[in-house]
Amino acid sequence: MIAAAIKSLTGWRGYAAAALAGGLFLGAAAWTAQGWRWDAKLARAETARAQERDAQAQATMTAIEAARDEGRRRTAAVGKARDDAQNQAAAAAADAAGLRAEHDGLRARVNALAHAAAARDPGAAEGSPAGTDAVDLLAYMLGRVSRRAEELAGIADRARIAGLTCERIHNSLRSK
Repeated sequence: MIAAAIKSLTGWRGYAAAALAGGLFLGAAAWTAQGWRWDAKLARAETARAQERDAQAQATMTAIEAARDEGRRRTAAVGKARDDAQNQAAAAAADAAGLRAEHDGLRARVNALAHAAAARDPGAAEGSPAGTDAVDLLAYMLGRVSRRAEELAGIADRARIAGLTCERIHNSLRSK
């Protein structure tokens, strides 16, 4: 049978069979080579994508760290402004306490002077309501005016400290 098969492959049929076998062999070789080329192209694309992902991850980490640094800077600036405001408020409270003591001394002095004036003035002696009422009214009005001035000074101090603190915080947050 093999001899019959070999005899049938002589002539043009042999050439056709050899061409077919060669074509199949070359097709398989080309298919394999294209597979290798495709694998290399795919590997290059995967490498490029991995490098791109690494660069994006690095940029993201840099941006996150910069945002954290900015947050730390802002928090520190706000904390410093708050501490400065507390120090200013304590200084204003100490000044107010000193002024209050001075005010009390002044009021005591005014009361003493008013009673001395009432004692010296025969028209303002005991039993003369007009003289003592005027002196008492003067002392009372002076006390009210000085208390109101003290309240307004406290309000003004707090408003000034709050405004300066707000401005300081705003400027520190805007600087970058």
